[in-house]
Amino acid sequence: YDFEYIRPLHWLVALLDQTVVPLKILNITSGRTTYGHRFLGGPVTLAQASDYQTALKEQYVIADSSQRKAMIKEQIHTLAAQNDWVVELDPTLLEEVNNLVEYPTAFAGHFDSKYLNMPDEVLITSMKVHQRFFYARNQAGKLLPVFISVRNGNQQHLANVVKGNEKVLTARLEDAQFFYNEDQTHTIAEYVERLKKVTFHEKIGTMYEKMQRVQLISQALGKHVELNQTQLADLKRASAIYKFDLMTGMVDEFPELQGIMGEKYALLQGEKPTVATAIREHYLPKVAEGALPQTDVGAVLAVADKLDSIISFFAVGLIPNGTNDPYALRRQAAGIIRIVKAEGWHLDVAAFRQQITDLLTTHQATFGLDFSTNVSDFLDFINDRMRQWFGQRQIRYDIVDAVLAGHGHDLKQMFAAAKVLQQNKDKPAFKATIEALTRVLRLSQKAKFNGQASLTVDPALFENQAEKDLYQAVEKVRHQAAQRTIEENYHALEQLRPLIAAYFDATMVMVDDQAVRDNRLKQLAILAQLIFSIADLNRLIVK
Repeated sequence: YDFEYIRPLHWLVALLDQTVVPLKILNITSGRTTYGHRFLGGPVTLAQASDYQTALKEQYVIADSSQRKAMIKEQIHTLAAQNDWVVELDPTLLEEVNNLVEYPTAFAGHFDSKYLNMPDEVLITSMKVHQRFFYARNQAGKLLPVFISVRNGNQQHLANVVKGNEKVLTARLEDAQFFYNEDQTHTIAEYVERLKKVTFHEKIGTMYEKMQRVQLISQALGKHVELNQTQLADLKRASAIYKFDLMTGMVDEFPELQGIMGEKYALLQGEKPTVATAIREHYLPKVAEGALPQTDVGAVLAVADKLDSIISFFAVGLIPNGTNDPYALRRQAAGIIRIVKAEGWHLDVAAFRQQITDLLTTHQATFGLDFSTNVSDFLDFINDRMRQWFGQRQIRYDIVDAVLAGHGHDLKQMFAAAKVLQQNKDKPAFKATIEALTRVLRLSQKAKFNGQASLTVDPALFENQAEKDLYQAVEKVRHQAAQRTIEENYHALEQLRPLIAAYFDATMVMVDDQAVRDNRLKQLAILAQLIFSIADLNRLIVK
């Protein structure tokens, strides 16, 4: 057979009320006999379909997953109340445990308090990730030398189960204690030196070379977002060592602790708290909606590291396509977007990417990579992540199209433009405003001028008052645009609507006189640039 199923099939029950539904899967024929818990239950013949859950419960199987989960939560809460513990029921862990048992019985075990000298994260990882144990704290928030687990069975021989789990956890904690002590016998400089022999990717280079690139990128980004001199100095130190913990025994044994142990060891070796925190925060966010860096230095380092990864993989042609994204570049791009949004930075990804290329080339830090390749693919990639971000927040698809097609790649401006259009789309003036502005955009396409310098309007060529009125209003908007927010610029354009209407009523743009025609096209081109700085409004659907 080529039929695939997660577990071997031994029996099949298929009932409609009291009647067996005749089926055959592989060589198994349907019937009315099922089986309970492997050790506590036995076979049971169902008279009718509605007996299923009740009959299985008598054989120590709780078939309803929501009921099992409720039992687990209640039992753990009871243990916590009896011992005055505070137990965090991590939803992911609870779901995993719930699907590992048929008849849940929660129990508590203990471990030697000597292990509490290690960071909480080490103990929690050993319990939660490796053993699927819940951990407990006292009312003051201090981690306790206890764990809570859930067995698949009843209370019988529970003491033996407790001892067995304690033995396994102790072995795991002994390993952790050894690595924790051993790691501290080496300096950060030693670990950084070892990174010279660690491959980041065979086509890209070593982890040490990546860190050298990120040092340059992070300083450029730090200055761009106006970090102060102290922050820039802390950023320089953090970016020079931030991957060192990958060489420690603890992270080799517990990869989940990368960054976390970097922070702990950095503090133990006398690094500034700002530097240590940035080492941990550069991995954030770890999941789609995970926690973001809370410090400015950490946020800059996180974005710099992710930008380097994306640009480096694109430079060697390793570009995600379809569902194929082995290096999690989409997640890293989404992380950049979330951090930039949270920090409120102006970041033109196209301009900054070019700045990175120039910077790395100048400092001879390209390490053989050609960062001038696949630029358009990179920008499309970032736009796709922006599209997904907007979509997750129910921004209308045509608004997203309009914003992404506008002039410029400043992420903050994109966020603001989408927000403004989304907020105004249902207002009475929206339709008329968009129609007026898109008429300008369509006619301005007929203008063929080379660069901004050629867009100079000559008022002496005006033939009516409407031209003068629009010119004066546009010049006012134009010279104030850089100091205004996207929202203020949108409303300024909105207020031009009657002037635009009057202009088109009184003015024929495409006249025979070339000087007059060009002058009017320049006027429309200037206005079009202001419109495009918000979005390509041609993409909007207005009814």
